[in-house]
Amino acid sequence: MLHSTADIKWFPAQDFVMGLSAMQGSQPPKAIRNVQTELDSLCIEDQIIPLTRNRHEYNNSYVCSPYTAYIRYARDELGLIDNRTSRFGLNILITVASGLLRLGQINQTLSINNWLFSTNIVPNWQAESVRQFTQQLASKNPTHSLSIRSLNQETDAELMQTLLSKGWQLMPARQVYLFLQTGQAWWKKNNVQNDQRLLRKTPFIQIKPSEHKSADFKSIERCFNQLFIEKHSELNPQFSAEYFEFLHNHKLVEFFSFRTAEGRIIASIGLFTQHGLMTAPILGYDTDLPQQLGLYRLLIAVLLKECHERQLPLNLSSGAGGFKRQRGGKPVIEYTALYTQHLPWLTRFILKGFSKLLNKFASDFLQKHQL
Repeated sequence: MLHSTADIKWFPAQDFVMGLSAMQGSQPPKAIRNVQTELDSLCIEDQIIPLTRNRHEYNNSYVCSPYTAYIRYARDELGLIDNRTSRFGLNILITVASGLLRLGQINQTLSINNWLFSTNIVPNWQAESVRQFTQQLASKNPTHSLSIRSLNQETDAELMQTLLSKGWQLMPARQVYLFLQTGQAWWKKNNVQNDQRLLRKTPFIQIKPSEHKSADFKSIERCFNQLFIEKHSELNPQFSAEYFEFLHNHKLVEFFSFRTAEGRIIASIGLFTQHGLMTAPILGYDTDLPQQLGLYRLLIAVLLKECHERQLPLNLSSGAGGFKRQRGGKPVIEYTALYTQHLPWLTRFILKGFSKLLNKFASDFLQKHQL
């Protein structure tokens, strides 16, 4: 059932929406530097769900910009494709798609359950709830599509089927890696156990969530930026130290870090757990230090240890496909659900056509290139 947020008890999502709204209200934004969005919330099945509402904002991070996810990020990753002819052809396709998606106003969307992380954890809503919130939100947002990110057939199969039955469409987005609890064969992998041995003998000081100090989050920001912004892409969400501390103080994210003997944090990972599923949207390390120190391996070792001990499935997001496969990560295609039935016919035509093309070609392409 859907409720007004004023009628129910306090939930972490309300802390999230209110706190993030206050931080993003300044110029420049204090929480996520490359995100401009309107934040709201809705109660579905007695749980507060954050919403983000956008119009154009083509320079936004992909966490609230479908245009960035499908066009700008795709163009960024063309360099990962070895074949020059394929790169050239894809660049032409991306250019054509760019114009069509702008015409189709793909960024004019209300994103449901959007925590502005690389991977959201989606509740398994009942069919009647899906019908109700689809009808309610479409009625209140007649010029916006509705969207839900981070769906896959392993953890969200029932919900995906429900969404399809209620008129939603599914668009392949990327390939992610899951560590499921069935048998936990991945825990016995040689690479996993080698990482655990590295974790036990590391000279660095392991810092648990409760042991972090306010001054640590500036170092954590630097580690994250070195890995995800400087090494990978400026289209990733650009989080601030103040935002990391906010997430820590409100117990929305658990930070596990490594400190040198001199007291400097050189690696950190942030765990986000909801609805019986874990993910790690925050990860970073000092990329200037020698690779032989195995800082990335240490962070993943901590994450997989927590996953094993808590007996919870883990969505380890995309990227580093070979590394994750060697540790037993199961590759699956992640989808974004889109609802457009209430929109003008031209917008519907463009977005449905784009969805059909993605479903015909994108899955095989993402699997082949581990994107």
